Parts: sequence; C-alpha cells; structure tokens
Amino acid sequence: MNLIINLEPLLKPLTGIGHYTRELARELTREPVAGSEKSESDEIAGLLGPRIVHLHNDHPLLSGDPDVKDRAENCPSVGAETPSPAPEGRLSQWARRYLRNGATRYLYHKATGLQLRRYATRQPNPETALYWEPNYVRLPWPGKSVVTVHDLSHRRFPEYHPKDRIAFLERHLEASLTGATRINVVSRFTADELTALYDIDPARIDIVSPGVAERFFDVDAQQCERVRKRHDLPAHYCLSVGTLEPRKNLPRLLDAFLDQSLRRQRECPLLLAGQPGWGDQQLSRKALDAFEDGRLRQLGYIQDRDLPALYANATLFAYLSRYEGFGMPVIEAMAAGVPVITADRTATREVAADAALKVDPDDTGAIRQALERLQDDSSLRQSLGEAGRLRARHFTWQHSAANLRASFRQAMSH
Repeated sequence: MNLIINLEPLLKPLTGIGHYTRELARELTREPVAGSEKSESDEIAGLLGPRIVHLHNDHPLLSGDPDVKDRAENCPSVGAETPSPAPEGRLSQWARRYLRNGATRYLYHKATGLQLRRYATRQPNPETALYWEPNYVRLPWPGKSVVTVHDLSHRRFPEYHPKDRIAFLERHLEASLTGATRINVVSRFTADELTALYDIDPARIDIVSPGVAERFFDVDAQQCERVRKRHDLPAHYCLSVGTLEPRKNLPRLLDAFLDQSLRRQRECPLLLAGQPGWGDQQLSRKALDAFEDGRLRQLGYIQDRDLPALYANATLFAYLSRYEGFGMPVIEAMAAGVPVITADRTATREVAADAALKVDPDDTGAIRQALERLQDDSSLRQSLGEAGRLRARHFTWQHSAANLRASFRQAMSH
C-alpha cells in the first residue's frame, strides 16, 4: 500500500496538530503501514507545498529537531535524483508568513490539491494508494482517504476563532467529512461532537489519540539545570503552555493568579510558554504591573529540546482551556511528574481522569483555590505527580500509530 500524507502542519512552528502529524508520521515510517510485510513497491510520501517528497524515519521534518526542519526543502522530491537547489527554509518561511491569510491559504490549497491529483494519476494501481489528511480538510483525491478532526470548537465557540478560519471550515469541513473513507478523532469527546454536530455515523469514526514522547518521562537533573539557566527560571513557578489565543482562557488564569497575595505571586510566579495565536490579548493594569516586576513572565515559543525540562522544573502546571479536543500539554506535564490543574469539561476532563485537580474554568475563585492548594500541600503535589505519570503512560505514540494503521486497514477494505 502506498500512503501519502499532507505535511502542511509541519511547515510552521509546531503546535499540537504539527506535533501529532510529525510523531505519527515518524512511527509510520518505522513499520509497514498495513501491518504486513513491506514490499519494494510500497512508499510513504509527503505532500510538502508544491512538491511531494519521500518520507523516511530520518527525514529532517520527522527528526524532532526544530533547528533542522527547514532543511527539508533540500530533500529529494519523488522522482528526482538530486535535491532541489531552492534556498534553505524558503518554503517554511513562506508558510509561516502566508498560511494564516485566507486568500493565500486558498491559493496554497489549490496548488497542493493540483499536486495531489497529479500524484494520483502516477499511481499504477490507485486502489492501493491511501491519502491521510491530518488537519481537517481533505484535498481533492480520487481514491480512499482518512481525515483527522482534532476538535470542533469553531462550531461551539466561533468567537474563539478568526472569521476567516470559521469561513474556511464552514465552507470545506462538511465536504471533507463526507468524502473521507474513515474519520479519525483524538478523543471520545470529539467523536461524540462529530456525531452531534455533523450527524456522522459512529461506525465511520476511529479514535487515534495523541501520545507523549519518552523524553517527557526521562528528564534528568542536568537537563533541568541547563534549561533553568537558559531561560533564567525561578526556583518555584506555575507554568502554562499553549498557543496564546482566546480559547485557552488565559485571562481567567491571570485573574486567579493575581487574586493571590503578592507574597504568593513572588514566591511562585506564573510563566506562560507558547507562540502568539490570534485575537486581542488585552492585559489589565494589574497584569502589566506583574509583568514589569517579574511575577508574570512570557517565555514565547519553547523548542522541543527544552520543553520536558521546562515542565519538570515547574511547581505546578495550569491548563484551563474552555474547549479542547484533547489537550496535549496536560499529558506532557503529567509525564514530567508535575501536578496539574485543568478544566472539568470537554476533553481535558477525559484525558486527566482522576490524576489532576479539575475545576470550572469560568470560576476564578476555584482556580485561585486550586493554585494555592497545590502550593501549600506538598503531599498532594507528590501524589498527583505520581498519578499523572501513571496516567500519561496510557498514551504512547506506538499505541496511537497502531490505532492509525488499523484505521488505514479499515479504509482500504471499504
């Protein structure tokens, strides 16, 4: 079986969907996709903007090193004998600049759709080729396909998204779901949302949850100290990780943090890690003052190699998103042994199970009490840290890849 994967999520600084795509693509290159003996005619290809590349386990886009991912543009295209002479990183730089713009994203999808159709015509037996779209909207493809849906917040909370994103999904998602042979989701919660909002037959849905990499479990003291010095981390801090956008509910977390005494804020400051998203992130005068004197800090985008130790050094981790299809930072923090506070709704309730403090994300007082409780109760921090590590062990990329392969087999036998 030949598999082609849309690699668009890997062309930008990686958010959750990018990590999901990369880790699963990496697992797929390690073993035969169909779970049987691999033949010489089988291949895994990646749709990379206007080109199609051969995917292998040490491909730069799958290496896990964010410093080399832009070198992927110099890897051979399918059918090419030598690398393209294009300047290093040109495609990724273009993607970071233009893929958030509705008009240029439309043109990008037109171009990639055309390349995908050309690839389909080159298949000697189209019935043995499968297209996996890891990011919602299926491009034109004449054969069998699997589409992954991560959440449906654009339907439940359209105010949490830019208007052009809503328009794009409303225009294309339903047709993508209809055209897909199988639909993957990342949680039982999202499966139920698909059925409720799009009337999708549950028999067409497969759950392929994210995993958590082993590096989050195995952070040593040297890594912790190196990252502490690199980012000038305090001895104690509360951490929150995620793209800075309205859905993540950061204003409520900031209010809860700032409602604590100044002594608490100084002893355990709040550090925010994540790249800017969208929306007007207006800060109160109290928050601005807290940033000025270090009680609040914004770390920006943290590279992969530093993220496990950033978690492990934290006193506690808070993730109070009002809507999640899964919530990968929750299990990453748990794997690092950090006690977690998260929302008691949507998928984070499912993912955290009984291994975290769960609170109403709209209740500032409840969030503040949870922050203070974990700061004060060392035995609770220890018990939640241990429970979290056990819970995170339920989510491995190997298990996720096995579920994805099973979904592919289902699609091919349809």
